[in-house]
Amino acid sequence: MYSLVVMVLHNLTHFDAVMAAWRAAGAPAITILDSVGSRELSEQAQRDDLPMMPTIRDLLQAEDAPRKTLFSVVEDQHIDAMIRATEEIVGHLSGPEKGILFVVPTSRVVGYRRP
Repeated sequence: MYSLVVMVLHNLTHFDAVMAAWRAAGAPAITILDSVGSRELSEQAQRDDLPMMPTIRDLLQAEDAPRKTLFSVVEDQHIDAMIRATEEIVGHLSGPEKGILFVVPTSRVVGYRRP
């Protein structure tokens, strides 16, 4: 079986290490998106250095807002290794400002490339 592993990474200093760890754990490819959470957006709405009518680009470019969302379709046998490796780098994900990682079972995959 295959699953989609998704992580929203809060501390971008860990980005390169997490990417390398996921690859070493068996992720054949990793897609990366810039992201921001709704909590950060509501906190930024109170900032005074943004334009009167900020665009999403203004909010995403703020220094304290960016996050990275990583996702990869992997064979299920790699999931535990990816989670362990992630927590070795960022610390236990239940801690504050670590991020979130979740796994979604995937019933069908087309175009999967083995590592």
